[in-house]
Amino acid sequence: MKICFVSSYPPNRARLSEYALNLVNALADLDSIDVLYLLADKTSYPIEPVIHNPKIKVLRIWKADSISSIFRVMRFIAKIKPDIVHFNVSFQSFGRSKLTNFVGLSLINLCRRFGFHVLAGVHTLADMADLEKFNVKPNLLNKVGILVATKTVLTAQTVAVLVKGYSEFLRQRYHHKGVIFVPHGATVEDPPIDHSKKVILLFGHMGPHKGLPVMLEAFKKVRCENNNVRLIVAGTNHPNYPNYLHQFKQKCVLGVEYTGYVPHEKLGSVFGEANVVVLPYHAAPGTSGVFHLACGYSRPIVASDLPEIRELVNHGASAVLVTPGNVEALKDALLSVLFDVQLADKMSEQNLQFAKKGSWTTVAKAYEDAYFTLLKQ
Repeated sequence: MKICFVSSYPPNRARLSEYALNLVNALADLDSIDVLYLLADKTSYPIEPVIHNPKIKVLRIWKADSISSIFRVMRFIAKIKPDIVHFNVSFQSFGRSKLTNFVGLSLINLCRRFGFHVLAGVHTLADMADLEKFNVKPNLLNKVGILVATKTVLTAQTVAVLVKGYSEFLRQRYHHKGVIFVPHGATVEDPPIDHSKKVILLFGHMGPHKGLPVMLEAFKKVRCENNNVRLIVAGTNHPNYPNYLHQFKQKCVLGVEYTGYVPHEKLGSVFGEANVVVLPYHAAPGTSGVFHLACGYSRPIVASDLPEIRELVNHGASAVLVTPGNVEALKDALLSVLFDVQLADKMSEQNLQFAKKGSWTTVAKAYEDAYFTLLKQ
């Protein structure tokens, strides 16, 4: 098969680029795929990721927040004539502008009109999001825009979602028969936990919904009970919130370390340092990539009790869930995991087994099955 894969891609950050890196590598390992053209966003970063598989051809042809460049994607797809066009998207994949994102998502419909077999891998559903928690006003204009954008995405013959609850929602509300569930995927390693250290890790691209203020308040209370505990905030600002972290770094909370962006090759050492990974989110726009990373590195998790996270726990992962925004409950949950070695070890093993069931190889094979099904239509 000849695949066109449309996505943001490292060294660009967030906007599903890290997910694309892992999935593209796993897809290229499949015997059924002869060549994979990665139609990626242009980058200002000097170092490109090393491509180990010659089947992968990276073409940087579009630019975030540039409508004219996004239309170039269609021209390349028409020239390549792939068997499958795979879009790796959320509702903010193509930049900060609502118009740019709508144009990007419209490529899905354009590809269908030109007769291509299209799979849309959809990571978020704006339909199900609490808009105010993402700094979006829940007014009529935005709600109509979300409806139109969702219907545009659903013009794909196959729509793959990473949250089972989303698949049920789309089938019931929009009656789309081509919706499938594909798990997120995880890199599986098993660095030992050093219980003599007490390190909390908050990881990711930071923005308002990630709950950093709540975590800092809870951490101050944790330190009141044990001042040996450290908090590592690993990651940088989300591109949609470019100066978000600055206000928190200025406060210089004792015991908190900000690492900045963590490149792919250093993920193991960062997660290996942690005794517990915390996800104090106010809202989850989709399944949490950080949750899956923590499972792959066999780390216990403390997280907000949100539907997207609760679903993972119901399907075999282990996490102590707390009410979003509850500082006291978050503090108690972190202390319970940090100072109960048996509990931490049990959670660690359970999360490792959960990650093994959803390896990137397993995810790539699920997409391969979806491709074959598409080609029969």
